[in-house]
Amino acid sequence: MRSKLFIACLINLLAVSTVFMTQPIFADLATSFAVDLTKARYSFSVVSLFYTVSFFFLGPAADKFDLTKMACTGTLLLSSAVLFSSCTDNFSLFLVGMAFVGIGAAMVPASMFPYIAKISPQHKTGVNMGTIVASGTLGVIFGRVSMGIQTAAVGWQYSFRSVALVLLVLSVVSFLVLVRNNDLKPDNRQKLPQLFANSLRLLFDRRVLALLLTGFFLFIGFLGMVTFLTYRLAAPPFNFSSGEIGWISFAGITALIAPFAGSLSQKTGTSKIVLMGLLMCFLSLQLMGWFTSTTLTALGLLLLFLGVYIVQPLVFLKIGESVSRDSLGSASSMYIFFCIGGGSLSSIFLGPVWQSYGWTGITTTSSIALLASLLIMSVIALREKIS
Repeated sequence: MRSKLFIACLINLLAVSTVFMTQPIFADLATSFAVDLTKARYSFSVVSLFYTVSFFFLGPAADKFDLTKMACTGTLLLSSAVLFSSCTDNFSLFLVGMAFVGIGAAMVPASMFPYIAKISPQHKTGVNMGTIVASGTLGVIFGRVSMGIQTAAVGWQYSFRSVALVLLVLSVVSFLVLVRNNDLKPDNRQKLPQLFANSLRLLFDRRVLALLLTGFFLFIGFLGMVTFLTYRLAAPPFNFSSGEIGWISFAGITALIAPFAGSLSQKTGTSKIVLMGLLMCFLSLQLMGWFTSTTLTALGLLLLFLGVYIVQPLVFLKIGESVSRDSLGSASSMYIFFCIGGGSLSSIFLGPVWQSYGWTGITTTSSIALLASLLIMSVIALREKIS
């Protein structure tokens, strides 16, 4: 079990890191492809959009097919797409490559989240789910930090190729550890159209929909702020380089709290911990948004990741408690679809906000999204208390 959990977390970390690795190098991509700096953000918008949409289709597939083979295939596809993206000098083709990066990256968490939930002993489900959620968060940090540092040293093309090589090795390792030793065989006899219908049916469950919207608004605020933080830090008064932007992202290491959040919730109550995490997120946005201190910005980023990944595994658990075991793949993928979908939309619609109102507009919009998430979760907690 431990080796399977380790490999699942490792490939999930690397897969998620590829989605976010363009964020600290917007300026480098703009220079390399001779495009406007604001257009460079499309490298993240495209990969995150395809990453998001893929979950809608992969959820039902995860309830039908071999989860370990899906993860192994996704890792191999991801390696190929990252390599292709590093070899083109055309920005449009680069975006095509990033679209396939998003699809390959989605195949890993779409399969590994329900896989870990199914193979975990009941008394360790919370901790194990928290662990794989934390690995995804560390992937966000690793992608931003490592790519920023590597790009400053050897350029983004060679940095991409090193990532492709690591992913190729991990696809072989995942085959040897997960696929060849898999004793969790697919047993869902429903056809894919039925599974898609079951997935869509989740949207008509008021409790599940409320939890999905909690994640949606949380990630609008979270990824909206983090995406445009790159522009904020590259401009006065900070004037940070790609490497420095990468290093400050290391504050997100607080995502390691996620496994402990799962364990703590069993003693304190899930909803209380989720509300505490959301309040922490809102406070962090204020620290990052209204002060020009590097220390307070780093502290705000630390608290933001801490809050988000206190919330993430617990909302996963609450969704899992609301659906049948056969629908875990669809439910977990639908939640990621809503979360990353919110983040993808924020990176697109916040562009005009940034151009018109700057960092103040980003902070205000992201804060409103966090308040919406907090309001929804407060209603859920109140209904639980009444019932």
